[in-house]
Amino acid sequence: MTLLRIRGLSKIYGEVPVLDRVDLDVAAGEIVMVVGPSGAGKSTLLRCINRIELPSEGSVVLDGTDMGGEWKAGRLTADGPDATARKRRAIGMVFQRFNLFAHLSALDNVAIGPHRVLHRPLAEARRLAAAQLDLVRLSEHAAKRPAQLSGGQQQRVAIARALAMHPKLMLFDEPTSALDPELVGEVLEVIRSVARQGMTMLVVTHEMQFAGEIGSRVLFMDAGRVIEDAPPASFFTSPRHDRAREFLRRTLTRS
Repeated sequence: MTLLRIRGLSKIYGEVPVLDRVDLDVAAGEIVMVVGPSGAGKSTLLRCINRIELPSEGSVVLDGTDMGGEWKAGRLTADGPDATARKRRAIGMVFQRFNLFAHLSALDNVAIGPHRVLHRPLAEARRLAAAQLDLVRLSEHAAKRPAQLSGGQQQRVAIARALAMHPKLMLFDEPTSALDPELVGEVLEVIRSVARQGMTMLVVTHEMQFAGEIGSRVLFMDAGRVIEDAPPASFFTSPRHDRAREFLRRTLTRS
């Protein structure tokens, strides 16, 4: 079943197309790894999917719901802020930076969404948060504030916070890029555990080995376009396009 359907998605800043007519279908349970050089449009793609950035044109449909508005009499009426926020609840997003509330414990950073957005009673929201912290192996740190946690632990709290909203789709925007190298592995292992649960995911990453290990597909982007879309085994051993081959040559040589 197609969970996410993207057609003609573009984002133009001034006269510069950062996304250029992207088409993409993602089935429920797929793990799509998005790779490519800096400035290729990878992060912009994720931000347009969940409407942090408003696309210049094109459509994003998640589980039958148009993320941009409502169709009436054959015409699309754009959503207002409240409708956009409501639809966005179906998408969890983990950023490069953790964006945790400094004055809240790890437990309450995870519980705040279910409590304030989903209107769950605080005790119930905290029980849900505790379960998510257990999933990311942070139960013993539930009472700590972000300043008392390592960068890897903070990113794991951010993942738990996104999962606590029970999203249909998870977006990861280079979730390890702000971490010291020795902390990368613990975050990648949590993402692996989320993948094993069958969550549908788009993951922007520079971790090529990780992309090949857990991805159902690899999208290679360059200059705002999807240049190649292939299973990991095909992409990493026999990419079809010269630009993808050059990217892999440089990336794998550095690693």
